[in-house]
Amino acid sequence: MVKKSDILSHLRSRMTVLWLFLLAVCLLVVPYSCKNKAKNGVKPRQEELGKPKTAEFVEDLELADFSFSDISGYFLGEINDQQYALCIETADKSKVTGKYYRIDTLESSVSPIRFKLLRETNGHKLVAGSLNDPVTFSIAADSSAILGTITTQGKQAKTFQISFKNYAAPTCREIKSTRYREPKYDFTKTADVKYGTAKGFWTSYPMEDDTNYTRMMLKLLPKTAAPKKLDLFLDLYTPDDSLQKHPLLVLLHGGAFFFGDKGNRNMRVWCENFAKCGYVVASVNYRLGFTISKNSIQQCGYQAIQDAHAALRYLVANAEEYRIDPDYIFLAGTSAGSITALGTAFMNNENCPPFVTKNKLQKKCGSLHTSGNEYRDKVRIKAIANMWGAVYDLHELDGHPIPVVSFHGTNDKIVLFDHGFPFSGVKSKLGERMFDEMFGSKAIHRHLDSIHVRNKLYPLEGCGHAPYQEKNGTLNNHYYFIQDKIQEFFYPELKSEIELRRDEQHAQIYCINEEEASHVSWQAEGGLVLSTSGNSVRVVWLDDAPKHLLRASGLNALGIPFKQEWNLQKACS
Repeated sequence: MVKKSDILSHLRSRMTVLWLFLLAVCLLVVPYSCKNKAKNGVKPRQEELGKPKTAEFVEDLELADFSFSDISGYFLGEINDQQYALCIETADKSKVTGKYYRIDTLESSVSPIRFKLLRETNGHKLVAGSLNDPVTFSIAADSSAILGTITTQGKQAKTFQISFKNYAAPTCREIKSTRYREPKYDFTKTADVKYGTAKGFWTSYPMEDDTNYTRMMLKLLPKTAAPKKLDLFLDLYTPDDSLQKHPLLVLLHGGAFFFGDKGNRNMRVWCENFAKCGYVVASVNYRLGFTISKNSIQQCGYQAIQDAHAALRYLVANAEEYRIDPDYIFLAGTSAGSITALGTAFMNNENCPPFVTKNKLQKKCGSLHTSGNEYRDKVRIKAIANMWGAVYDLHELDGHPIPVVSFHGTNDKIVLFDHGFPFSGVKSKLGERMFDEMFGSKAIHRHLDSIHVRNKLYPLEGCGHAPYQEKNGTLNNHYYFIQDKIQEFFYPELKSEIELRRDEQHAQIYCINEEEASHVSWQAEGGLVLSTSGNSVRVVWLDDAPKHLLRASGLNALGIPFKQEWNLQKACS
């Protein structure tokens, strides 16, 4: 006859015995103690509850020793098709203690039910609430799964089918990306995209064709005799990637509202760089030219802003075709192009400079937002790169909390660094006679600081106008310094505000507002992640946990990494 002591020794040598007790605890307590009834049939996140890989079935462990290692963590599983979570807290030679939770419920949190599985001289007993019964079982278990049956031996014997799997808590992945900060994509250029028509003198005169300003002006002045209908064009640079939405950067060239072109080398190189970084970039031609009069110069500046608005409306109206996210639009310009960019962002039909009313420009040229084409889409600017530009009135900046990064030579005599008349270095007080007083980058910076709008000024010490290239047109170190600082300044504006919402029909389900987010991972502290699906997660919170923290990480619709944490100790609205 086999001695009972031999049987005990054999059982102790196998890890499955230990897991068996763990399982018996969970299975037996649940059916008698849990008061919450499932309101739906949603299964936990654990993939298919599998069969243990290494353990054999063990029968009726009457005198087993409960002291074993590695009992930390949670297990998720089923008891007669009802969902539970189990946690073993202590195990020694005489007992196992722990807690379990009923998790197939619509409630956002669940309370623990505590249990003890005791070893006695004549067998095993389970104590949980009012339950105090002997038990027998047939269990196979290892570190990955528990499978079998448990039977109570009380007044009303019951058998429970059990199937559990070790809970692997998910973690938030740290995602790194250099998109929008380093060139990494090929791009496609689409030249001469027509965005509108308007009456004017001309829209292009590349300064690279001629560097003698006097000769150029004499050549162009005859064209100012009478305006004509002009087609308005832009060049589009699109990154060759898989994203369906990109931020849009609109570049406006300089040239004193008289010269310049969207294809100028200084514009073209920036367009290529920003497209390689992941932006959709538009280099825009706008109406140029004026007669030698102050009124004509003022009208030319007003029309340039009209054309910039028309280009923006066209691009927003065709955002899906060009894979543009209309919530992320950036403007940048140099000199006259920067004056145009700032005017486009901050000037409206109500706060226009006095000369607009005096010269009846709205009646003569139309409003700022209706010229050039029939598109009427609303446009919101995310941020501006101002390169040696200026505004007519600092109070235009009030009420428009648009971030601005500025670059300006401190010795600029064309558009002054602080404030004054353009072309102040020209003799005969030409600037005062032909132009309005304007406020340059230093004054803009000072005013934005006073109204607490994010901005940054980079004074280019000792430099004059347009210091980013040499006299022969060669792009210098200032050019690439400006490029890097624009990328650096714009990047935080690409980060979307990630908000958490709870499902109105199911209190355990949460989602983030980034519907087009990708590579999303979730993590719960003080709760169990039962399932995930893209930007949504199902979590059950444990009432006895000290914290309820939910974390999510991934890439937003623009491909920007995000990582967010929410404290859900109190109900999420």
